[in-house]
Amino acid sequence: MNIRIATWNIDRAKKPALVIDKISSVSPHLLVITEASHTIDLSPQYGCIQSKEFERYKGSPWITIWTRWKILEQVTTFNAYRTACCLVESPIGPVLVYGTIIPYQMAGVNGNRYLEKGKRAWQMHMEDILLQSRDWSIITSNYPDVPLIVAGDFNQTRDGKGRGYGTSEGRKVLTRELLKNNLQCVTEVDFAATGHLNQHPITGKTRRNIDHICITCDLCSRYDMEVGAWDNFTSDGKLMSDHNGVYVDMSLNV
Repeated sequence: MNIRIATWNIDRAKKPALVIDKISSVSPHLLVITEASHTIDLSPQYGCIQSKEFERYKGSPWITIWTRWKILEQVTTFNAYRTACCLVESPIGPVLVYGTIIPYQMAGVNGNRYLEKGKRAWQMHMEDILLQSRDWSIITSNYPDVPLIVAGDFNQTRDGKGRGYGTSEGRKVLTRELLKNNLQCVTEVDFAATGHLNQHPITGKTRRNIDHICITCDLCSRYDMEVGAWDNFTSDGKLMSDHNGVYVDMSLNV
């Protein structure tokens, strides 16, 4: 049995045909898209649920969860605009899937992406980690013994290398809250070193991953996990998004 779970921030799909082609080639069973777009329609092979749409981003919900599996119900989250959750019937039984964007550095400081104002840099990022952690705890308590998958744009590099995007304190807090909720981040990988992420043929730059997949620790112990990623550009350098995508393949231990 092999199950592929993926997440990708598609930057509201400015080039939808390229995005759809890439998703087709990755062929996940479960896909959490962040900064989504109604131009991306994966039906009838997939069903979906999505977050509510911000007034200023009509047609571009921040979260869409696409799945080949039967969706049993949509689950209420603490913020219906920036997170979404559903219960699905997977080959390993019912699974909770939580899609999210953890706010970026300047959320609530400037720009129009967030309604909140007067924040300091990284303040909203830190606050949201705690709010989402409490949300994960509430949801799992309402669905005892059902594993949880949390995936999306975390706005943190977690590859063990210096610098990167985010703060050391933010990484520590998220690590602590994941442990409290019995979650393991399986995408804490230097994907350039593994050969999954490559230099852009024109700019020469290689992305460091900030999008992650976290899975209930029990599943991580019961299944083999192989993680990977794909570039945010095509082989000839055409940009599909400003983010790379990541995936995990789960297979039964033998």
